[in-house]
Amino acid sequence: MTTTNQAGVVGGRRSERGYWRLLPGPAEPHLTRSELLSGGLVTGAGQLSPGTPLLSVGHLSDLHLCDSQSPVRAEFLDRWSDDDAPTKAEIGYLGTYRPQDCLTVQVGEAAVQALNAVPAGPVGGGELDWAITTGDVTDNAQSNELNWYLGLLDGGLIRPDSGTTDRYEGVADNSYWDEAFWHPEPMPDGRQDRPHRLHGFPDVPGLLDALRAPFTAAGLRMPWLAVHGNHDQMIQGTIPAIGPMATADSDSHKVIGLPPDWSTDAVVKFCRDFDDCQLDALAIWHELQSRPVTPDPARRAITRAEFIAAHLHATARPAGHGFEVDAADPSRAYYRHDHGQVSVLTLDTVNEHGGWQGSLDEPQFEWLADQLAEADRQRRYVVLASHHPLFCLINPRRPGGASASRRVAHAELAELLARHPSLVLWLNGHIHRATVIAHQSWWEVSAPSLIDFPQQGRIVELLRSPAGVLTIACTMLDHAGELPWAGGIASVRQLAGLSRELSVNDWQRRCDDLAKQPWLGTPTERNVLLELPDPYR
Repeated sequence: MTTTNQAGVVGGRRSERGYWRLLPGPAEPHLTRSELLSGGLVTGAGQLSPGTPLLSVGHLSDLHLCDSQSPVRAEFLDRWSDDDAPTKAEIGYLGTYRPQDCLTVQVGEAAVQALNAVPAGPVGGGELDWAITTGDVTDNAQSNELNWYLGLLDGGLIRPDSGTTDRYEGVADNSYWDEAFWHPEPMPDGRQDRPHRLHGFPDVPGLLDALRAPFTAAGLRMPWLAVHGNHDQMIQGTIPAIGPMATADSDSHKVIGLPPDWSTDAVVKFCRDFDDCQLDALAIWHELQSRPVTPDPARRAITRAEFIAAHLHATARPAGHGFEVDAADPSRAYYRHDHGQVSVLTLDTVNEHGGWQGSLDEPQFEWLADQLAEADRQRRYVVLASHHPLFCLINPRRPGGASASRRVAHAELAELLARHPSLVLWLNGHIHRATVIAHQSWWEVSAPSLIDFPQQGRIVELLRSPAGVLTIACTMLDHAGELPWAGGIASVRQLAGLSRELSVNDWQRRCDDLAKQPWLGTPTERNVLLELPDPYR
């Protein structure tokens, strides 16, 4: 595939049970948004030469490279969010299981291949300066997931497997068959799981062996910067690896269900406690229903310092992929990276005390204030990069009460940002949806994820015109997975194409009108030219 201003993805034939096939579609034109210039929303076919490139980057977010065989994953909770579950209204969406979880490494490789194939910014025509990943590159903060991520982006041999090399040991296999999950191998006795029976999912014999096959990753041809996300430090993105969860990822048993005698109220409470990171409630983790799996020390939980240190290798481009050696604080995951007249200020919005929403610690907030003031004085343009969007910085968790270091939330941060004309753009992810938000004097651009549909990244260009206008040109980027998926599983691109098809058929988010799929974003949040006054005109 390619950038979506050249071709897109549309729904094709749909089965009687509602299963979508996908096809190549028409190009998506760029629309212009000028509300920061005119005070009102203006959309229309955008001009394609709005200025000289100051910065051109590839933006990928939320790869969620997933060890789907890990004992510490909580797929068994997801069924309580199905539309016909008695707990749906009280629990809402959990997202602990997706049928395409087992194909995330292949999708990551297909995204790298697609980004490598972009010859220049589609609007400004400048060569891509670098790429950036805005967090949640791993799914469960495991050492093996971290190695897959670095291997994909830097290039090298990848073995997307864990535990035993003899067989797949996860919820998709037939050894401990559960009708709530998609099983690509048909059962000998003809039984069908719910995804097959209710939603038309296909049989894909041989898939669980094919997806574990090693391959050589291409690696990004350009330098790339890294951002720390909540899934890069915590189990399932919300639970610190402490107490009963400290070694659960290396266990010889995988939890597969709640006790059958639990009441609906007990189920709701446990799901809420898990989502809210209530560690006391999770003390019973090892008492839940489980199955034996092959333990693997490579699944070891990583710390923030280890996440940073893994980027500090000799061949990283740029050095440390942005992260810096800090002997006084090896866990410091925020930094500044300059490119010409642009300064990228990368934030660490992960609250290490738990919870999937974010906030800043006070030293980082003070550092940010100093950096913005310096950029104002030097007449530099500032691009922020983080995992969480501004409105998701609502996590005040700090064990120790008033004596503990305070957390800075969205309101205080928004007040700081409003005082600095140097800020023009904030790139982030986390919400798995393509969004664009106009703030008083700057734009916020969120990329969708590579695990959920539409499995896209962005090309983002910062352009300056002589007329005193800056334009942020955003163009959606499809990965290189096969489209339409023709049924094969022999190559990485075929597997990535299957993953994209599975993702659009997620039964908890499937739409009768594909154009209204919630993670797509609206047309004015996808291929857009975002205009704002040049603060230094």
